[in-house]
Amino acid sequence: MPANLAHRRDHLETLLLESQPLWQPATFRERRPAWCTDHPELTHDLLTLDDATLRSLSENSENSITWLSSYLPQIEPLKKLIQLPKATTSPENSNPKIHGVGARKAAQINAFIAAMGRPQTPTVEWCSGKGHLSRALLRTHGGEALAVERNPTLCHSGKLLSKDLAHQFLQADVMAPKIAETLRSSHAIALHACGDLHQRLALAATEVHAPAIHFAPCCYQLTAHEHYLPRSKKSPLTLNKNTLKLAVTETSSSAPGRTARSERSSAWKLAFINLREQLHPEAPYQTFPPIPGHWQQLSFQEFLTTLATREGIPIPKSFDFPKSENAGWIRHQESRRLQLVRLSYRRAIELWLMHDLAAWLEQQNYHVSITEFCPRTLTPRNLLVSARLKK
Repeated sequence: MPANLAHRRDHLETLLLESQPLWQPATFRERRPAWCTDHPELTHDLLTLDDATLRSLSENSENSITWLSSYLPQIEPLKKLIQLPKATTSPENSNPKIHGVGARKAAQINAFIAAMGRPQTPTVEWCSGKGHLSRALLRTHGGEALAVERNPTLCHSGKLLSKDLAHQFLQADVMAPKIAETLRSSHAIALHACGDLHQRLALAATEVHAPAIHFAPCCYQLTAHEHYLPRSKKSPLTLNKNTLKLAVTETSSSAPGRTARSERSSAWKLAFINLREQLHPEAPYQTFPPIPGHWQQLSFQEFLTTLATREGIPIPKSFDFPKSENAGWIRHQESRRLQLVRLSYRRAIELWLMHDLAAWLEQQNYHVSITEFCPRTLTPRNLLVSARLKK
């Protein structure tokens, strides 16, 4: 295992570069990626996986890497590279219940607080919403906190919940030029700050030499840039928004109804793609805008007709809608199985992103570590970046 953050970043980068033909093709877009021809036995065995095995492999990268390693020996090094230490938790912890927060989110907040420990300076919560994280931190350790949030309604609600605490709210956009001043001499914290927001936190905190930073990133694809911009050094690894989204496809177990709706949506979209390919077999794959939520209430025939009309695709007369829907479901099931290869690299991509940022923080004179602050069953976005300014 690499000895430090920069070395681990480089090892991950090398592996990802060498494995690009396996993780770059999206099976939703490419029915049979090129690697299928090179690995016919793997392709056959994936397509014949039963649903229970598929679910087990899809929900955990380590499981899928173990299963795939007999077909793809080059994937074996991923096992060690994606293993991280668990955060050392403090014996002090806040109450498990947090007013106004669901049980799962409350458990995430409590785990984050236990992992970061007692702050030595006033705290600033970045993109705070109602300030649940900083408020729970105050109830655990006392002290002072500032919650920075641009939504005035959330700021107002947060103030009502924090009347008995030294908890201030600042309505402001964290992307604003002078926002870094709020972090001066403060301990900056953020739980699940998306994309550019956690990048901005790192930049702003280092700009004013904030003494400590603890944040758990999320939704790397929510960025104004077309590709990820490496921080610690130049890189031949290019990650577009589609690949950045791959890094966050692992989710905690969803409610059965939500899963069923998601699968139906995928199958119906693939039925439309089948139709488009039949009418324009030589045309390259084209993305299409998001599907409005209320379309989920339509029948398949209404859905396909509406989408085809929007995309300018004529539906032939005497079109067989039941056959089309069935073909969409078949392609969906194939796609789910073949994408296991790609999904096996999602944690490696996420860790490369975080190690690149962490290595950059080290270059800014911080002691930095990356740990798992809670089990991935609680949230797969369980990476905690801890940075403390060197004295």
